[in-house]
Amino acid sequence: MKLPSTTNKPCVKSTIGTKVTTIDERQTTSPFKDFFPTRFILDQNDECATYFLVSSFYSSSKEVSTTTTTTTTIPILSNKTVPSLVSSKPKEKNTIRVAVVVSLAKQTSHIAEFHLLYDSWRFLEHFSPLSQQVKVDLIVFCEQPSCSQLPSFCLPLSFNNKLQPNPSCFYEELSVKIVEEWNDYLYMTSIAFLLTPQYRSTILKYDWILRVDQDAIISPALLFGLLDKHPVKLYDMQFGSTGHGTEFTYKRIRDIAKKLGYKHMGIHNLCSTWLVHPNDSIQIANLTTLIGRHFLKNEYGPHVSGIENLPAIGEWPKWWRGVTSLYAASIAINHIYSSTIAAHHQSPAIDHPSFSTSSIWHAWHIHSLHNSEPFAKFQHRDHLQEFIKEDPTKRIIRMSNTTYTQEVLNAVIKEFHEIYYNNGKFNGIISVRTYVTALAWQKAHAATGAINLN
Repeated sequence: MKLPSTTNKPCVKSTIGTKVTTIDERQTTSPFKDFFPTRFILDQNDECATYFLVSSFYSSSKEVSTTTTTTTTIPILSNKTVPSLVSSKPKEKNTIRVAVVVSLAKQTSHIAEFHLLYDSWRFLEHFSPLSQQVKVDLIVFCEQPSCSQLPSFCLPLSFNNKLQPNPSCFYEELSVKIVEEWNDYLYMTSIAFLLTPQYRSTILKYDWILRVDQDAIISPALLFGLLDKHPVKLYDMQFGSTGHGTEFTYKRIRDIAKKLGYKHMGIHNLCSTWLVHPNDSIQIANLTTLIGRHFLKNEYGPHVSGIENLPAIGEWPKWWRGVTSLYAASIAINHIYSSTIAAHHQSPAIDHPSFSTSSIWHAWHIHSLHNSEPFAKFQHRDHLQEFIKEDPTKRIIRMSNTTYTQEVLNAVIKEFHEIYYNNGKFNGIISVRTYVTALAWQKAHAATGAINLN
C-alpha cells in the first residue's frame, strides 16, 4: 500500500478529543525520517498522514511535532484414542494468572526480536488497575547464547516455585536433547519445550497459557480480553488465524488426518499462537510433535503421491515443509477439540498483523509477519543496521531530536484511561502499526544508549 505524501495539509479528523493537531513542516524533515515511517494513517480512508497525536491526550497544550536438562517423555496417545479435551474455565478469583511462553533459538535475529516482545510485556505494567487484576508472567525456554542475552530482570525458572506478587520473567535453558531430536526441523523446538518436566511443573499455577513466537508483541488490550471486557469474546481456547495454504493444502491436511485416524473439523489456517489452559497446551504439543514427525518422514518429496511434481521441500503456499508445525498443529487442534471447535475460535485479536492500521485496542497479540508494509521485521532490521553504523555523536543527536516514540507510548496510556473510564468504548486512534513502530524504536534508543561511550 502506497502511503500518501506529506504536505502542509492540516489534519481534519480525530476520533478522540475535539482539538485538532496540525501537521507541522518539521515532520517532513524529521531527523529520523529515514528510519521511522514518515506517516501513519488514522484509518484506511483517511488521507491525513502524520506522526500524529491528538493534543487533547495530554494535560499540557503543546502541539506534537513528531510522532543441560533432560526430557521426560509424555506417553504418546494412540492416534485412535486421543480424547477431546473438555477445558474448564479459570476459577473465579481476584487475579487471573497468565504465562506468556516462548522458545528462543540461538540466532541473533531471534534474540533481537525477542527484546521487542519483552518490552511490550513490561509495558503492560502501566495499565493499572487491570495490570493488577491480570498478572502476566513471561517464561522463556532458550538456547545459548540467547539465555545469556536476556534482560537482567529475567530469573532462572527455578525461582518460579511459588506465585510471585508481581509480574515476573523466568527462563530455562532449552534441553540439548530437544535441539538434537529436531535438528532436521528446528521450528518444532518451539512446541517440544512444552513437553519438558520443567514446563509442566511450573505452568499448572496459571489460568491461561499464551504460547507465542519470539517475533510477537503483546498489546495492552490483552488485559481487557482476559477479563472478558473486550468486544472480542473470550473463549476456552483461541488461536491466531493467518493464511498459510490453498484449497489443495487444506484438502491434503484433511486427507492425512483421516489416514492417521484423527478427526479434522475443517478449521484451517490456525496460526502459531495459542491462548489455552495449561493442560491443553501440553496435549496440543504432544499430539503436534507426534504428527509432525510423521509429516517429516512421510509427506514430502517426489516419491509421495499427489506431490510428485513438487521439489523435495515442497512449494509455498501449496505444500511446504517449512510450515510442518502448522500443518501438524492444525490436525492436533481440530482433533483434540473436535466436539467444540468452530470458526469463532480463530480470533482476530490474536496474530494480528504488525502492519495493521486498526486501533491497538483491537489486538490482544500482534505478530510481526513477513510483509512489505511497515511495520515489517525484516525492513526494521535493515533500518537498525543503518542506525548502528552511524557516528555515535550524530546518533545521539538524532535520538535527542526524536520524541514521537515516547509520545506515542504516552498516548496509548492516555487512550487506556479514556476507554477504562468511558464504559469500555474502544475508540483509540493509535494504530497497531504506530504502537509497534514506536515501541521498537524506543527499544533501540534504550539499547544503544547503554553502549554509547563517547
